[in-house]
Amino acid sequence: MPSAWGLVLAVALAAGCSSGGSSSAPPDQGGLNVVTTTTVFADIVRNVAGDRATVSSVIPPGVGPEDFEPRPDDARKLANARLIVSNGLGLDDFLDDLLASAGSTDVPRLVLGDGVPTMVVDGLENPHVWLDPSLVRRYYVPAILAALKEVDPAGAATYDANAASYEAALDDLDAELQARAAEVPEANRKLVTFHDAFPYFAEHFGFELVGVILENVGQEPTATELAELVERIRAAGATAVFSEAQFSPELTETLAEEAGVTRVVSTLYSDALGPAPADTYVGMMRWNMDQIVEALR
Repeated sequence: MPSAWGLVLAVALAAGCSSGGSSSAPPDQGGLNVVTTTTVFADIVRNVAGDRATVSSVIPPGVGPEDFEPRPDDARKLANARLIVSNGLGLDDFLDDLLASAGSTDVPRLVLGDGVPTMVVDGLENPHVWLDPSLVRRYYVPAILAALKEVDPAGAATYDANAASYEAALDDLDAELQARAAEVPEANRKLVTFHDAFPYFAEHFGFELVGVILENVGQEPTATELAELVERIRAAGATAVFSEAQFSPELTETLAEEAGVTRVVSTLYSDALGPAPADTYVGMMRWNMDQIVEALR
């Protein structure tokens, strides 16, 4: 899998308390060790687990699964895990090899994408379910809650309270983001993004996804493909082009220039959290919507 980033050891993220959730003593001196594939999932899990668990991510902050090339050292992170959380749907397939290297194939695993109604794009299930917060609330949080209660039954009351608090926060977030999206005139709700991360976001919040620059991350588009996208942008009347901070903005800027688009936003986040205020899932979603609304309204 090609990488655009220097590889570093995954950073262990300190466990935080759920906002508004209750807490109790950890199940053992070291607490419950939960390892997720990405920083986005680590934050969501942390909100349900509260202070009963230490939650860390295999992929370091600022790096997406498309850019990640695991090293043998990354397998060590899984060695003492009591629960491993991934997304599935082709997003984090590297995990199988890491688990085999760590000898951790019998550790309980939660695949968040299992059972979620997915969107099929170009014949493949799109894995970026979490960019629709209603799906995180409806599927991810209950699945995390059930998995935590399975591996740590003594913490059931804590997990129940934390999950309820986080679900309420996600409901509030969804309402807030819907209101922000409504600030964009309907004719302007056109998204052109760098890769295929935003179909769930677009459908849920009422945007038209005009096109993506990279159909396959790591494979440069041909001149013909770029020309076709330029024509779609012009025909749709899209007024901005968006990319994520983990990718170089050069290709996005070139496309925008060819299409006559003057607004280029290269600071969205999708597969990885960023610096504050995008350093939590809620913060990331709010940041993305703010960037999109300001560019399009």
